[in-house]
Amino acid sequence: MGKFGHRNTVSENLSDYMIGLLGESGIEKSSTIVEVCHKEFGDDGYILFNMGKEQGIDAIDGAIYENIEDWKKFDEVTKDIIKNKQTDYPNLKVVVIDTIDQALAISTVETIRRWNTENMGKKNFEPAKTLLACWGGFSAPLDYNINLLLDKFWELKKVGVQVWIIGHVKTKEIIDPITGNTYSTLTTDISQRDFNAFKNKLHVVGIAYIDRNIETIDTGRKNIVSHKTITVNKVSNEVRRISFRDDTYSVDSKSRFADIVSDIPLDADAFIKALKDAIRSAKKG
Repeated sequence: MGKFGHRNTVSENLSDYMIGLLGESGIEKSSTIVEVCHKEFGDDGYILFNMGKEQGIDAIDGAIYENIEDWKKFDEVTKDIIKNKQTDYPNLKVVVIDTIDQALAISTVETIRRWNTENMGKKNFEPAKTLLACWGGFSAPLDYNINLLLDKFWELKKVGVQVWIIGHVKTKEIIDPITGNTYSTLTTDISQRDFNAFKNKLHVVGIAYIDRNIETIDTGRKNIVSHKTITVNKVSNEVRRISFRDDTYSVDSKSRFADIVSDIPLDADAFIKALKDAIRSAKKG
């Protein structure tokens, strides 16, 4: 091998990977990630950033967290970790962003503030009130806003602290670029443009969902006009699960590890096993 070029070795440490878990509100994605962090890194090995108006931490007993109300607090905490990693945070492996949508809301305020501060005092300058009204408009303010967060994530990464992301989901209608057909997918509730900017950096994205069995029940009554039997649909069973890969594109999951299991129960032990099995398989290759 010449002067340049490195041989990569796949790490078996989960803290070396950027991981995301998205799901409906209240499905227990935050508590699952906290349990994973407890088991893998210990109490001093992770901190959950309770971003903006997110309140998921209130229901997780024993979680290690920090309230991040605004960009000033986010900047203060991340700078402290970066500066004092070796002395005050020697065992810190992961910072969990809960949630990415609230993190973007915080960075949006900061993006607008920086634009207004930089241009205040210029002739005929009118302070921006919205994201698209600053930094030249079009895609520029969107890129600026995303990069505010990504730059922070990479500063943490440089000192040995990986970032994991939690987010919310909703159903979206997607138009296939080849066929023009429309299909539904369970994906992030932030803009697809913003999500793709983070998803492209993540090694694994799991989508937490509720798998429901629905039965058609005969009510024993008939419609007085059509004389047809009246039926109702009833949920007979539901299970919370995580999808890492879906060939039908019904969920917006992702994995850089080819052999990751497609679907698991929403459970910390199952989550850890799925990731470690996929990593070990990649090492065998």
